[in-house]
Amino acid sequence: MKTIPIKEKYELEVMPIAIGGKKLELYRITNWDVFVNNLAQHGEAYIEHFPFWVKIWEASIVLTDHLMRIGLEKEKEILEIGAGMGITGLFLGAMGHKVTITDYEEDALELLRMNVELNGLNNVSVKKLNWNNPDLTGKYDIICGSELVYKETSIEPIINLFRKYLQPEGTVFLAHDLRRKCMIKFIGMVPGRFEIENVAKTLRGGDELYKVVIHMLRLKE
Repeated sequence: MKTIPIKEKYELEVMPIAIGGKKLELYRITNWDVFVNNLAQHGEAYIEHFPFWVKIWEASIVLTDHLMRIGLEKEKEILEIGAGMGITGLFLGAMGHKVTITDYEEDALELLRMNVELNGLNNVSVKKLNWNNPDLTGKYDIICGSELVYKETSIEPIINLFRKYLQPEGTVFLAHDLRRKCMIKFIGMVPGRFEIENVAKTLRGGDELYKVVIHMLRLKE
């Protein structure tokens, strides 16, 4: 079956985005708000069909800013899972880190590759990752992701990813809107081998104030 290029499926635009003093230009879907409005209107009935990758989620901006500020060592291997627009991985790549950005949706992967090329990020690779059948090689010092859990069936596969791909002294950084109940349940199910530290942050966007939680998970010695 022939794959239709994303440029033929959606109208794209290039937008500038700046986080932590760094600026990138990114392709995005022009009318992404239509999908978000459908989600707001139909709720759970639409969530299975919602293309999460079309929107830059507020939690990803907060997570990116946090990771850019804490002074990560450049030799660290970084893995972003459920990346969508890949904001965190792209900006960390622009900071000089070696990053692997992953998603499962083909359109998201194509858009990620376009944005890697647009910004000349030769230290960033884009790979497809099926959480239920992961096939990456190696381990990572940092695993990160934003708004990962929208349904309970994702919880166990994500935990298994951490077990499989996190270096013994590595750290997982997860960010989500404070209202995401599934994510709160996820943190409660993380095995006792992890130490968990939580940081609450806010992001103002126009008239909205977003409350975001960042969870830092480290393997216990």
